[in-house]
Amino acid sequence: MRSGMNRKTVGTILILSLFLMAADGGGDARDERESLNELQQSLRARIETLAKEQDFLLFQKAMYASDSKYLILNVTAKTGQLKYKNRVLKDFHFQLQGKVSGNKLRTGMLVLDKKTEEKSGRHVLIFGDALILQWKRSAVPAREKNIPFITLTKRDLQSVFYAVEPGARTYVLR
Repeated sequence: MRSGMNRKTVGTILILSLFLMAADGGGDARDERESLNELQQSLRARIETLAKEQDFLLFQKAMYASDSKYLILNVTAKTGQLKYKNRVLKDFHFQLQGKVSGNKLRTGMLVLDKKTEEKSGRHVLIFGDALILQWKRSAVPAREKNIPFITLTKRDLQSVFYAVEPGARTYVLR
């Protein structure tokens, strides 16, 4: 009888230990799911950055093929370049003004809609409703006050102003 009790006890202990080991394995599955979700998010972020890089490279390829000057604005470094094909014609620095933050500017390609020149020598480049390039002392037209604007030194703005024509392309980077 004693051996029968021991067998039942041993059998019960074995069955309980199997259940406990199975319950412990569920925690590993959760950890694996969390790590897979983190990996998936990092891969999505990587895909987005690669898509942005591809877009920029396609823009540069198109500008190399065309026969026009274009601008590249790096918002994070606050630098810009006036380029023709693959040559840099002018490097310049700029300031984000007013309530404009780097997040308000949309990245990607912009097209120069119009250039305005006042009699006082103040120049303004308007890229639709996305961006305005101006000299620090220029007055922003009243209807365009809610558009983000960037200021350049007078010398840099004059160089850029006379180099580009309406329809010129600009690429904004982060």
